[in-house]
Amino acid sequence: MITKKRKDKPAIAAELHEKLGRASAVVVTEYRGLKAGDMVKLRRSLRDAEVELVVVKNSLLRRAAVDTPLADVLGEISGPKAVAMAFGGPVIAAKALAEGEKDLEKFVLLNGFLEDMAVDGEQISAIAKLPSQDELRAKTVGALQGPLAGLVFTLQGVLQQFAGTLQAKVEKEGGAAA
Repeated sequence: MITKKRKDKPAIAAELHEKLGRASAVVVTEYRGLKAGDMVKLRRSLRDAEVELVVVKNSLLRRAAVDTPLADVLGEISGPKAVAMAFGGPVIAAKALAEGEKDLEKFVLLNGFLEDMAVDGEQISAIAKLPSQDELRAKTVGALQGPLAGLVFTLQGVLQQFAGTLQAKVEKEGGAAA
């Protein structure tokens, strides 16, 4: 176990404070009973979603959370905690964290904030079930494309019918004039 010297703690708290301020989402988690190998797999999967999972002492977390949105949601925390900080999209982070919670029963999402909105573990799981932005864009394009395609086919049919009528009129008058 790596022990941190008292003189190093202000620098560690300052670095954590900077990360907390920069993060689009921060979630406090409990990992009690989680095996080291599972923690490594979890961190690896979270890293793909631009989420950093840091195990930190509660007193150091409280000190680092001053003047950040996390300070309001921390409350009275006790026991071993880890902080997940998302530096990409908060919904992608919520999906990755919820997946970790589903896969590892000892990994529990407690509370935090997503884009300056305080959330609890259930709300994070609910946000994770929402479709991604790419899925929403695809659905929107599909919803707009259907009626527009129908309009195009209708107009094309009307134009073909009109062209056919004109062609028949030309043939009839051309045949009568000859």
